[in-house]
Amino acid sequence: MPMTQPIGIPGFSGAVEPVPELMSLDIFDTLLLRRVDTPADAFDIVGRRAVERNIIDEGVTPSLFRLVRQSAEQAARSKAQATRASTEVGLADIYAEASLGDPAALARIELEVERELVFANPLLLPWLEELARRGMRVVLLSDMYLSHAELTDLLLAAGIHGGLYAALYVSSGHGCSKRDGGLFHKLIADHPDILPDRILHMGDDPIADLAMPAGLGLRALHYVPVPRHAALQERERLVAGLARPAALPTRRLAALALREAGPDMSFWTEFGALVLGPAVAEYCRWVVEDCRRRGIGVIAPLMREAVLFAPLMEDWIRLRGYDMTVVPLHVSRQALAPLEFADFGADKARALLQSRPHLAWDSLMALAGIAIPAGYGSLTGYRMDDLAGAAMPDGRPALDAVLALFDAPENRQQAARRAAEVRRLAHAYLEDRLGSAGRVALVDLGARGTTPEAIAGLFQDGRSRFHTYLCYAVPDVAGPLRRGLPVSVYCADTALGMVLGRVLYRTPQILERALTGLHGTTLGYEDRDGTVLPLLGSPPARGDEAVALAAVQAGIRLYGTAAGGAPPALGEAALFPLAAALLMPTAEEAEALGSLGYDYNDGTDRERIICDAAAVKGVSGLAGPSPLPLMSMAMGTRPMTVPWPQGALTLGDPAVFSRVAEAVALEVGHGTVCRALVTEARRRGIRRIAIAAVGGDGGMGPEFIRTAAAAGLELTSYADLMEHLAPAPRFHGVPVTGLDRLAEIDADAVVLVTLGYADKLAELVRRGGGRSVRLVALGRPDLDGVSP
Repeated sequence: MPMTQPIGIPGFSGAVEPVPELMSLDIFDTLLLRRVDTPADAFDIVGRRAVERNIIDEGVTPSLFRLVRQSAEQAARSKAQATRASTEVGLADIYAEASLGDPAALARIELEVERELVFANPLLLPWLEELARRGMRVVLLSDMYLSHAELTDLLLAAGIHGGLYAALYVSSGHGCSKRDGGLFHKLIADHPDILPDRILHMGDDPIADLAMPAGLGLRALHYVPVPRHAALQERERLVAGLARPAALPTRRLAALALREAGPDMSFWTEFGALVLGPAVAEYCRWVVEDCRRRGIGVIAPLMREAVLFAPLMEDWIRLRGYDMTVVPLHVSRQALAPLEFADFGADKARALLQSRPHLAWDSLMALAGIAIPAGYGSLTGYRMDDLAGAAMPDGRPALDAVLALFDAPENRQQAARRAAEVRRLAHAYLEDRLGSAGRVALVDLGARGTTPEAIAGLFQDGRSRFHTYLCYAVPDVAGPLRRGLPVSVYCADTALGMVLGRVLYRTPQILERALTGLHGTTLGYEDRDGTVLPLLGSPPARGDEAVALAAVQAGIRLYGTAAGGAPPALGEAALFPLAAALLMPTAEEAEALGSLGYDYNDGTDRERIICDAAAVKGVSGLAGPSPLPLMSMAMGTRPMTVPWPQGALTLGDPAVFSRVAEAVALEVGHGTVCRALVTEARRRGIRRIAIAAVGGDGGMGPEFIRTAAAAGLELTSYADLMEHLAPAPRFHGVPVTGLDRLAEIDADAVVLVTLGYADKLAELVRRGGGRSVRLVALGRPDLDGVSP
């Protein structure tokens, strides 16, 4: 019985009307996701295992194996075209062409790797199960070299059993594909009782899953993330250079979930979901997994970050079915600062004032519980550098006079009493929260581990009882490690991870403000009738900033929810989006994030705007066309003066970082040129384009069509200088016409998808006459613009 109730689709707002009688789903990058960025990345793993098992020679490195595997597939498809008039092949055909080792053994390894890499899309799997309960007929379609049986096993390994779909169509078995329309013709023929427009197909490929089914009368939904996802990936490619950033399929899920929220999604929510979400949520998931591996049953994230950390951890614990508890602790560096005063004196005061250059000497005395004597009022608010250049009324150096106060016996005694009282209260508070828990994970953001070390110091068995987790770290973390405190750092597995952590440490304000701006810090503790409670300050963010941060935090939670049961990402992959945003912000990011405030959380109530006038002035000497090492010089500015130098520079020149990176982009191939052309078209406000290209499938045309369609451009027609390589009626789903007819096509512009044939293409397009035509060519300002 046909289903009559409206259906909603994760990633699309609103219900699908009219209700389809048959759902058709693409498999890879729709229903199944991989833990790697591209399918070819899996070949590296296959090659490595083949060497380890002595199936191929050890001289065939993973990169070489990838090349051979890709070449063998092309050769197998060419042979199939010549012998069977079809390019569809199976895994056995491919490895027969590779000639590296036992084809059957290599095929088994690739299937083994695929089983390990794929997982069910956690957004779609529950929805698919609901469709099955409601009686909706569902079929799966895939352009794939795996056989029907191999793909069925792969789906089953990911939790997608045969009860969730009625049929599976695989191009390798049918000798035709979605891309050439054959699988859709087969689907229609197998369901004569259903009109094509009552079949709804959904998939990610703009040609195979959108243009082709739509051209055959089926309804089609393009299952792709919000446009910002592609823009972020492009920036990360520029930052990474030749080293492609690690895969982050869980961010794709968040970008798809954002689509469901509708077109009015704010910048702040998207930034939270796609940039901050990976760093925060994946760090929390990693902590849980590492605690389970170590047998730690209690996870104690420190406030204020715990407001976000705790629910993300609890969600993952519940999803995985672990026997673990999350106990947020109201602890801060400010609340525990008096513990340092047990053996206070001038030397320690000097060291603290030097390490915290924004801390005033009188604030330090207040933290130690020391009263400021008469005659020092004129120095109130002075920091270390202020004191160094000042003098007392009697001519004594102000710095010497102030430091002498810390050495006074009565002041040292008062500081010691203050430290003892804070120790008593903090210990009682923590004992009440943690009870008899055995090993406890203390979870902080970064970067030195001093606050967790102070907590451990409150307990006799603290160094064996507590294990510290940090998201990022700096060399100072060596201190707690040397003193016997166990510390694990999320992004410390590789040198690149440590570099990314250093970027976050140099510009932590955005991350910290997003996590802590809506909640007051822990100022200390008080004893209320035998119960010790934390004293909390007021939330620092107010008004519009509070609204913005609430949207950021909602985005972070959206990422965590969308990730669902997807595997946790590696540290480098999760931190790369945030590091790239900090290093190369867009104009929108610089303006929005630079307007946030931040507090120092160190005993002062000092706040400032991240990119205030002082910050912009502080980088003014770096701006301009000078060929200086701009990024290094920006990162070398004083954090006190310029907290986020990239943001401040971008406010003055929105393209200051991306311009150089794009000009010297190290990525080799058609992709860079195609993305640059799409970016240029979008920059000019062009949305409907005609394409003039060269070389058919061997040229840039196919890559440009995919890139432009993914960016949301409407492709009206395609013309090729070598007409025989792109015969009518359609080329990769785009209607084919002659070059001399492009001037007559209804489009905003004609994009010349070439580097070496721009003059020839422009001449042929203009020769067609008709209305004036706007040309877009890369690196050819003489051709750009409106041509008669």
